[in-house]
Amino acid sequence: MAYTSHIQYNTGKQGSSTKSKKPTSTYGKVVKVLTSLDDPDCKDSSMLNGVYYRLPKIATDESTPDALRFAYQGDPSSRTIPLPGEVVEIITAPGANSVANPSAKVKYWGKIVNIWNHPHHGAAPDTKQPEWESSLLGGQEEVSTINPLQANPGDTLIEGRLGQSVRFSGYGTSPQIEGVSPNPYIVISNGQIKTTEGNSPIYENVNDDFNSIYFLSDHKILLTPANTKRDSYNEIPKTSDQFKGNQVVINGGRLYFNAKEESAFISAKQSIGLNANNINLDATEYFCVDAKKIYIGVKARTATSSVQQPAVLGKQLENWLSALLDALDAVATSMTSASAVGAGPVTQLNVSGPILKSTVQSLKTQYKLFKSKKVFVE
Repeated sequence: MAYTSHIQYNTGKQGSSTKSKKPTSTYGKVVKVLTSLDDPDCKDSSMLNGVYYRLPKIATDESTPDALRFAYQGDPSSRTIPLPGEVVEIITAPGANSVANPSAKVKYWGKIVNIWNHPHHGAAPDTKQPEWESSLLGGQEEVSTINPLQANPGDTLIEGRLGQSVRFSGYGTSPQIEGVSPNPYIVISNGQIKTTEGNSPIYENVNDDFNSIYFLSDHKILLTPANTKRDSYNEIPKTSDQFKGNQVVINGGRLYFNAKEESAFISAKQSIGLNANNINLDATEYFCVDAKKIYIGVKARTATSSVQQPAVLGKQLENWLSALLDALDAVATSMTSASAVGAGPVTQLNVSGPILKSTVQSLKTQYKLFKSKKVFVE
């Protein structure tokens, strides 16, 4: 990073002042961080997330942890684990044995000193150390395109090292959020836009960040929809860049919702819209759709009542066809033995009767095939 640090290393020389106040805390340069019980230098779980450190003094020996000082993790609930090379505040406070021995004090590390004013890391190289380039950040790669967030007045910002962030805001907006200040909003974002350098502050980008959630109260957001087809609507709903008000916007490369123990519900007062190249609905037991009217296809919804095509009730159609075929079967029987009064059999009817009867019998075995075994309507 190209920032100039405001931390000055102690070179070991005496200052001009002969008197100094005892500091309330000291500072140490992190040499090693313990994050695993498998680490041979981690004797028990109380040492997890603790650090071996030395005074921030150039060329201090840091070849073995035994020659260094140790500080336990200070804050039990909110923690940003330091990287080797970063400077942390060292606090002296009671330890586990302080109840029995009040004078037993231990060292804890507190906040990481923000020497670069940058969330990616706060490590400064000690070029006097052997192989200092590979040991800086504990071997982690420095990413030159991670940018700090641009702050608005009154913002609360939580920034991760690799472009993750949470913003609590409301006294200002961003280039993609339109609204009147003050109105609260929250942005949770992961994965920043790509930049050419990592020094300039940037805002979150709802379209180009990997994934994000926006909690808005009286705002519009300039989100580009992935799909704009809304043919099933009589009145197309407003898109996110048109709607101004209380809304939650979730955007990402892939969204996966999973209710591992019970159910998942989506309910809305007005409308639920789903649009994609394909919409697939799978159920194990049954799939039920209920409404006052159900339309399949845009033309079914938009057609006038005179040309709308209602679905057919299969059981009622079966009963109607059965009655019709029974009547035709009776006619065929009569035709087979038909005779004219005083003139004997009617040959044409006698021949056509068996043919019709055979056709009716065949149709009686086929009309039940019209009924679906899966789809049922009221």
